[in-house]
Amino acid sequence: MIRDELSILVVDDMKFSCEFIRRALIKEGYTSIEVVNNAPDALIRIKDSAFDVVLADWLMPEMDGLELAQKIRQLDEERNHYTGIVLLTAKDDIASIRKAFEEGVDDYIVKPPNQVELAARVYSAGRVATMQNDLLETTHSLRKKYYLKCTIDRVTGLGRMSDTQKRLDALLRQTLSRDGTTCCAILKIINFKNLATEHNKEVQEQLLSSISRRICRQVRPIDLVGYINPGEFLIAMYYPDMEDARCRNFKRILHDVNHRSYKTAHGFLNLQCAMSMTSIDKNNPVSDVKELIYNTRQKLKQSVDMGFEDVAT
Repeated sequence: MIRDELSILVVDDMKFSCEFIRRALIKEGYTSIEVVNNAPDALIRIKDSAFDVVLADWLMPEMDGLELAQKIRQLDEERNHYTGIVLLTAKDDIASIRKAFEEGVDDYIVKPPNQVELAARVYSAGRVATMQNDLLETTHSLRKKYYLKCTIDRVTGLGRMSDTQKRLDALLRQTLSRDGTTCCAILKIINFKNLATEHNKEVQEQLLSSISRRICRQVRPIDLVGYINPGEFLIAMYYPDMEDARCRNFKRILHDVNHRSYKTAHGFLNLQCAMSMTSIDKNNPVSDVKELIYNTRQKLKQSVDMGFEDVAT
C-alpha cells in the first residue's frame, strides 16, 4: 500500500488543528487529504465519496467523533465498504478508549499528536481498511460464484436449510475424522413475528439483508452462514486446534447484531436476537447434522425462555 494512494478525511472544529494535521501528513508523503470542520459536513462528504481513513476529533459540537464513527459504520454496512477510523482525543482513560473500540473505532491518538506517530497510525488504519475492503470484495465474488451452484435465499443471499445441512455435514465429517472442533450456533430474531406483523415486506427484507451482512462481516470466508428458517441463521466455524475455538467469537457476532439499529424504509429499527452454540469434537460427537441442529435449537429455546442475554452454550 502506497501512502499517496490513501484517501484521508480530517474532521476537527479547530481550523488550526486541521491545518497542522494536513501539513504533517503531507510532509510524511500523503497527498489525498480533505478537511472539514464539523461532523455533519463530514458525513455529506463520506456519502458522496468513500474514504480509506477518517481522522476525527472526539470532542466536537453538534456531533462528536464517536457518534460520527457510529454513522460511518452504518454507511459502511449499507455499501459493503470499510473505513479506517482514528480519533484524536485528550481522553486516555481505559473506559473511554474501550467504548471507542466497541463503537467501531480502529485507533486513537492523544492530542497534540506527534507528526511521526500520526502518520504511522494513519498508515496502519489505511492498511486495515485496504485489507478489509479486499476481503469484502473477494468474499462477495466467491459468494456470487457459490450462489449460482446452490439453493439460496433471495433476500439474505445465504443458503437455505438443505444447502446449509450439506455443508454442515461436511464440516462434521471433517471434525470427527481429524483433531479439531466445529462450533455450531443458531442466531434467532426473537421479535421477528412482531416485525413481520407491524411492517411490510420491503422493511422485513431490508432487516434480513442487513443482519446477513453484519454476520458475514464478522466471520471468515471459510465459515458457514445459512438462513435456515424465518428469522433464524446458522453459523458454523471449524477450528483445527481445539484451543482456538472461542465462545467470544460468537459473542462478538451477537453484540454486533443487537447493538446498532437497522436502517429501513420505515426508519431505524432495533432487533432482539438470541444465540446458542454447541461444540462438537471427537470427545463430544453427534449422530448427524439434524441432531446437532436440534440440540443447538433446544439450548436457544431454553435461553430465550429464561431471558438469558449472553450466548447459551
